[in-house]
Amino acid sequence: MNKRIFAAAASALLLIAAGCGPSADEQARQAADAEAVATQQAEALKASQDELAKAQAATLAAQEQARQAQEQADKLQQAEADAAAAKQAQQAKAVAARRAAQAARDRAAAEARAYQPPVATYTPPPAPPPVLCSDCGTVASVEEVREKGQGSGLGAIAGAIAGGVIGHQFGGGKGKDVATAGGAVLGGVAGHQIERGVRSSTYYNVGVTMEDGSYRTVKVGDPQGIAAGTRVRVVGENLQIR
Repeated sequence: MNKRIFAAAASALLLIAAGCGPSADEQARQAADAEAVATQQAEALKASQDELAKAQAATLAAQEQARQAQEQADKLQQAEADAAAAKQAQQAKAVAARRAAQAARDRAAAEARAYQPPVATYTPPPAPPPVLCSDCGTVASVEEVREKGQGSGLGAIAGAIAGGVIGHQFGGGKGKDVATAGGAVLGGVAGHQIERGVRSSTYYNVGVTMEDGSYRTVKVGDPQGIAAGTRVRVVGENLQIR
């Protein structure tokens, strides 16, 4: 199409030139030259257009390559970000798992410390109550008792006679009789007391605190081996050392 345009332009130029008065040969030569110039210009223009098309195609190809490279870079960057996020999430899970395991171990240790297994205890049966001895006890006191004997009258008679004899030796007349009577009375009393002293006896009152809490007093003639604190058994009116 461009060639036809240039050819028409060249023909017009030839016609104009012919109308101006150059010769036909000159006009033909000029027309041929103009056509050659137009052809060269058309070829140069076509070459430029081809180069431009190639450059545009190369630019488009480079743009496409750049776009693809950018996509690859974006994909790689996204993959790296996803990998980093996955790694961070995995690390967070690992940390959480370690913390959970440590918490479980701490809980188990605390429960183990707090747990106290039941200790079997043996409670012996109660001891049977002691069997009380109704006639057993402990000596609390020993008291000596001296008891005078009973007079038979012989001592008083003998004393009266002796006293009368002694009294008769004093005084004279009625005074002698009074002295004799007084001596007899005094001698009788003294003789009676002497006889009671001769007939006197000694015994011991032993106080015993019984095991049942009561208290007894036992009259003992011979307290040999018995003293306060001695454990004894009361047998009738006697004591047996236990």
